[in-house]
Amino acid sequence: MLRKITFPEGGFFMASSRTKKKRARAALVVVLCLVLIIAVAAAACYGLLTRRLKALQAGAGFTFEYEITPAAGSPTLYGLLQQMGGTRGTVTGKYAPDALQLSISAKDAVIPADPLTRVWVSSSETLYDAGQLYRNLRTSITSAYPLAGLLIPDWSIGNYISQAQLASLLGVDAADTSLQDVTGFQLDAKSLQRVTPDDPKDGYLYFQLSTGSADANAPVLVLGLEKSQFFADAIPVEIRLSIPEHGVSIRLSGTISAETVVISAPTSRMKDEDIQTLVQIRETVQSVLQFVQTAGETAQPAA
Repeated sequence: MLRKITFPEGGFFMASSRTKKKRARAALVVVLCLVLIIAVAAAACYGLLTRRLKALQAGAGFTFEYEITPAAGSPTLYGLLQQMGGTRGTVTGKYAPDALQLSISAKDAVIPADPLTRVWVSSSETLYDAGQLYRNLRTSITSAYPLAGLLIPDWSIGNYISQAQLASLLGVDAADTSLQDVTGFQLDAKSLQRVTPDDPKDGYLYFQLSTGSADANAPVLVLGLEKSQFFADAIPVEIRLSIPEHGVSIRLSGTISAETVVISAPTSRMKDEDIQTLVQIRETVQSVLQFVQTAGETAQPAA
């Protein structure tokens, strides 16, 4: 006996159409889930990026190898570093939103010391550790010429000299000795501008930071971050800094770490009346150094 075969209302083709619609809806749900997952992942990554940048902006410690090149001529600060052999070396320091503290060591310095000198920068002034530099200079001279220690005085005034005092000592404008313009950069994810510099490092992403200034002479800072190490404790970075006001370009390469940083202003500072004392000390050092060098040259033929 043959069974009666029944087909769904609308026939076989109607059933096939319904199956296709179900599959289409299922595919749409899968696509929407994927889009949602990607959106959540992107938001999470952006949140991590933002938090990471905020942590660095709040405070950081760093160690960089640096090299400074002049854009043209021999600007004041570059000229000083060139005389000391300090146009390349190592800089370590700490950053806080209201100040920057640097410690500079130079492999090729005429005064072998670690550190060679220190610099403190805030939004209102720049201070240089002249006392540290002088003590290094005195040690270098007396090591070579022990008797010179009887003639070259010890440092007896405040250690840090201000940008205005240094400018007065050198006979230049105060703008030539200030570094306040490098403290205005904002490490904000929303304001970062993606750029591709000349000769980029492999695996690095580069961004130009904003100072919020429209001045043509405003400094330009390009920050390179190694993609694979961005969430490491110590982030490998490359910095390219151009300072038109001082006519120099600086390249730095090293690591930076987010830290809780408190930077206090130096308390040992020169008074304005100490500048004349410093002038006398400088003249004494120059005279003694010239004397011992001349005496040494005279003694060599006799020997």
